[in-house]
Amino acid sequence: MEFEDSFAGRLAQEQEGEAGPDAYGVVLSRVRDSLSKEFSAEQLTNAGPSVTERATRTAREALIQYNSEALTQSKPRIMIHEDHFVQMVLADLLGMGAIEPLLKDETIEDIAVNGPNEVMVFRPGGWEEVDIRFDSPTRLLEILNRGIAHSNRKANMVTPIADAVLQGRERISVVTYPIANPHPTAVIRIPRAKELTMEDLIQPAKNAGEKEKVQIEELPDYESLMQGGMLTVAAGKYLFAAVRAGLNIVVVGPTGVGKTTLLMILGRCIPKGQRILIIEDTPEIDLYPKDDKPNNVLYLRPRPATIEGLPAIEQEELVKLALRHRPDALTLGEARGAEVFDLLNALNTGHKNGLTSLHAYGVDELFSRIYLMLAQSDRGRFLDSYRAANLVAQTLHIAISMELVGRDRRIGTIAELTGEVAQKGTSFEPKMVPIFQHTGAGGKLDGPLNDSRHTRIFEQARIPREVYTQG
Repeated sequence: MEFEDSFAGRLAQEQEGEAGPDAYGVVLSRVRDSLSKEFSAEQLTNAGPSVTERATRTAREALIQYNSEALTQSKPRIMIHEDHFVQMVLADLLGMGAIEPLLKDETIEDIAVNGPNEVMVFRPGGWEEVDIRFDSPTRLLEILNRGIAHSNRKANMVTPIADAVLQGRERISVVTYPIANPHPTAVIRIPRAKELTMEDLIQPAKNAGEKEKVQIEELPDYESLMQGGMLTVAAGKYLFAAVRAGLNIVVVGPTGVGKTTLLMILGRCIPKGQRILIIEDTPEIDLYPKDDKPNNVLYLRPRPATIEGLPAIEQEELVKLALRHRPDALTLGEARGAEVFDLLNALNTGHKNGLTSLHAYGVDELFSRIYLMLAQSDRGRFLDSYRAANLVAQTLHIAISMELVGRDRRIGTIAELTGEVAQKGTSFEPKMVPIFQHTGAGGKLDGPLNDSRHTRIFEQARIPREVYTQG
């Protein structure tokens, strides 16, 4: 175990007059070696009362022995209370190591472990990074598996997804290679409701304050997109504001027209610090440089069935998984089938900043394509056209069509779904109104053509009115 893996060691180092990390590491190693001779690796991972009792006794004896040696050899002693020292050793050898004190922190609601080099915690004020690192993905996975072992769960390459409940009743979802990048990753949801009072429910509202108004000069111009005639200044500001307001956006168009590129650009508008989950077959959406940490971004990839007999892990399962990982924003690179039902239901129940794309020739084909995908879902296939149209209308806010004119890629239409349903013959479809639209082969993207139908959401995000209203 690297010393930085051990929260106990870091605490020990802060104690005045004690021997420092090397001393703690020596004692920890002695306790581990002693227990390894007496118990199997499986017994230590699934530590029961007998193992815990033996580890407690061994830790006390090792501390006493080390401090006795320190006196005779004129070395600093480990000046930590014996009971506290034992708790730290148990956490590092039988518990979740550096994660353990976070579970006891009453201000923390969620813990997100994004690989060995990034740990984020969610407090009422939002996500923040904590100074915890692990030696390697292997070491981190060992700690996470130790936490879920009592539930008879284990995450590995064969079963890369493991959901369980920790011994303190905290829910945990672990995902590792080849599904997650970075890996392994875990989200721990800490139940705090039993400790809440009415004052706790009122206090966050007092502290929330009013959002700062987005200044018009803060909205980007997207010069690179404008050079090819894909975007105008007004359309760029509108899309930036839509993402900042948390609206759900779908991009449609044929193959090779730039849907993924536009999704990536939209994703980069999401405020830094939010937890972003991205699901895609091939890694293409790269929101931040690799050295730009922390970024709280998790990538999930489907796994095809293998020749060794491992079952496929489809996008449908990953969408459900993503919702257990506390996303502030969810991107599905390309919607192709049954996963659409779970995506729409997730976005319809309060999740914001949903971004996805699908193959369709214009916004007019959007609903017919989604309806076909819903029919591939075990639950979505029971929806008639009215209920399906209503689900789409209540969930998605903006549809963007991309098209290829000659060699030029461009945005053809930016339309808003109004939240209403219109009857068309014997079937139904969501109502849409154009906000920006291209006029002819050599024309430009005109707009805003209409006032936004999502004024309330823009206002709550403090977006200037001129961005989303007709000039």
